[in-house]
Amino acid sequence: MSFSNIEDKFSGIWRRALHETSLNALTPELIEKWASDKQFINPVAKLTNVGAFHTTPCIVLTVEGGKACFPTIPVSGDENWQIRRKQYDDQAALWDKVEWFMPLWLPMGQISKLLASVKHVTRERALDLFKYHTSTLYTLAFEAVCIEQILPLARSLKEIVPLAREAYLGAYSGYWATSVGALIPVIEGSLTRIASDLGSKATAPEKIDHAVNRAIETAAQLHFDHMWVPLEYKTCDYLFGQDERVFAFDTFRRWLKNHFFCKTDEYRGVTWLNRHMFAHGTAASWQQPANFARMVVALATLAAVESWYDASHSVSFFLPDMNDNSTLLWQQALLRGDVQMKLKITEQDYFRKHGRLVPPLPADNGALLRKGLLSQQCMTDLVRPLRDAGWNVKVNEPDDNALYMTVDASQGEKLFSVALLYSCGTENGIYKMLAKECAAVLYCGAPYKQDSFAHDISVHVGPVLGWQPPKAG
Repeated sequence: MSFSNIEDKFSGIWRRALHETSLNALTPELIEKWASDKQFINPVAKLTNVGAFHTTPCIVLTVEGGKACFPTIPVSGDENWQIRRKQYDDQAALWDKVEWFMPLWLPMGQISKLLASVKHVTRERALDLFKYHTSTLYTLAFEAVCIEQILPLARSLKEIVPLAREAYLGAYSGYWATSVGALIPVIEGSLTRIASDLGSKATAPEKIDHAVNRAIETAAQLHFDHMWVPLEYKTCDYLFGQDERVFAFDTFRRWLKNHFFCKTDEYRGVTWLNRHMFAHGTAASWQQPANFARMVVALATLAAVESWYDASHSVSFFLPDMNDNSTLLWQQALLRGDVQMKLKITEQDYFRKHGRLVPPLPADNGALLRKGLLSQQCMTDLVRPLRDAGWNVKVNEPDDNALYMTVDASQGEKLFSVALLYSCGTENGIYKMLAKECAAVLYCGAPYKQDSFAHDISVHVGPVLGWQPPKAG
């Protein structure tokens, strides 16, 4: 008997079961009787729970040439199914809140902590917490494994591995926007290659559904151990809360359709990681550094979808240990970062000699580095001489742009303040503002057209290295 004939007979048994008053009334003996009526020889049926994650109560029928499982709960589920579905719907809503999807390759304990932290906060706060948690999960090493050990396994992504590698090195050399922008079009290209049988006129949502639906079909077959099962029990709707692979694939589909590929005027997110905004230049906020890790992980997840789309299972749901390729890429990024820091410090000195700030980049306005350099020079060249002269010193924070900071020196009833500018080439308005409160306005580095920038200032102005504080006594 051919397998198609066996399946037809299984379908006939299922149709007969649906005419019973309740699926729960089905018994192994009844299924065996119906199987015998279909001319199956020596059919054996038993009541068991079937499923890879959360199980479905079924009667499994074994006959020569095949096996079938007949669920004893309706496709709308029993009470346990409905409770579980509500839990997974709530979890999916939290992933939507942070504009992401159920992640692969992360420990469930860490995922639970992340979701618990974003449950009762605003969307903006949830995004901050998402960055906080994933900063220790989506690390340089994790991204290197994705690029060197996961992307090459996907037919649709194999050829862009050099681009992903360059984007990774570029990102950790400080060029975040360029790196994010390089990877955004890759997702659409990969989907096009996966769904190549749809033709050139297929839309992005059609490609997404085609790829994800096929991956879910493969997961459904594994969920029921390749047994025949009524089609309605193999749908995403039924398995959404039953199989975590289906949940991961479908939340990835939702992210692609509701965030990454949604129309510009329909986007309501905060990450601004949207294909159309990137393509049409309607927003620049997609350039934020955190989006680079998102892009790398999204591409790796697409590789996993492809491996379930074609049932090759080449991409494991267990993160592989780092091999030599990913280790060397990771170390290469660390080396680039070290060199880049030295280069940035050199650039700061070079621009400061010309009375300028280093021009801002999309993901780096330079304030953080200036703040570090300004604070370091303040402690070394201003606070220490004041302390050595007998003063008690209070150090205030640099301003938001790290253009200046102030210190307050006191001894008994004596009190005065001193300002330290990042550069001599600071606008005159800041000089005047500081001169109202400070006994001296000093600056880091050498003089650069001091009279032009510091005109009409009555207090002492000069380089911090040339100033001697008065003795406290």
